[in-house]
Amino acid sequence: MTRSTVDGEREPPSPATLPEKVEDVLEVVARIPEGKVATYGDIAEMVGGRGPRFVGNVLSRYGADLPWWRVLRAGGHPPQGLEERALEHYREEGTPLVRGTLEGLRVDLARARWEPDLSGGTGADATPSLPAAPRGTLHHVEVWVTDLVAAQTSWGWLLSELGYAREDTWPTGESWQLGATYLVLEAGRDVRGGHDRTRAGVNHLAFHAGARAEVDRLVSAGPRHGWSLMFTDRYPYAGGPGHYAAYLEDEAGFEVELVAR
Repeated sequence: MTRSTVDGEREPPSPATLPEKVEDVLEVVARIPEGKVATYGDIAEMVGGRGPRFVGNVLSRYGADLPWWRVLRAGGHPPQGLEERALEHYREEGTPLVRGTLEGLRVDLARARWEPDLSGGTGADATPSLPAAPRGTLHHVEVWVTDLVAAQTSWGWLLSELGYAREDTWPTGESWQLGATYLVLEAGRDVRGGHDRTRAGVNHLAFHAGARAEVDRLVSAGPRHGWSLMFTDRYPYAGGPGHYAAYLEDEAGFEVELVAR
């Protein structure tokens, strides 16, 4: 079987020469219905054993004959450089968009995300035996910021220290992933005003941070990356006896809690 690359060049791979998991990726992408989408991370979870970058590389090399536009970056954005072509497909298929213009084009993942049958059955909607995150766990969090560069300094450092990997970037944001959960930093034109955690809404995010020594190390290094320790007189038990944790605040007023195991 001959497959095309997205840029139109022909590749003549055979199943015997394809790297491990490539066929799994191609088969899953081929099953995404019209009007539905999945992220690179979603596909990586479905096939197991590989990350979002691997999925992107597979589609870049072999994906032109498949509905590549239905596979998105973590923030809901289509592949870079292919936005115009993707938009044509979205309009044809009725894919819900956050904005219907080319500038800031983003698919509405809440409405369009594909939820395949994970039962392991057969048929058009069947996929390989897929690992799924436990029901009720967080899928992703979006943090809207007014200064992306400052957020990259503070959040980028912290997320990297906690084991997240930067999986995607676009002009107004980026996404960081750890396992089945990812966090988006977004500074697009829809962001209004500064953050105030004391108002109604989300007050802070709490992360498992490892051993107590790891929490102490992050507290010590935090000021060099824009994070300052809160409740200094009660550290590390500001959350109560037996709850070893650090509460940090960045220059934009975002608060995180780093909880020791």
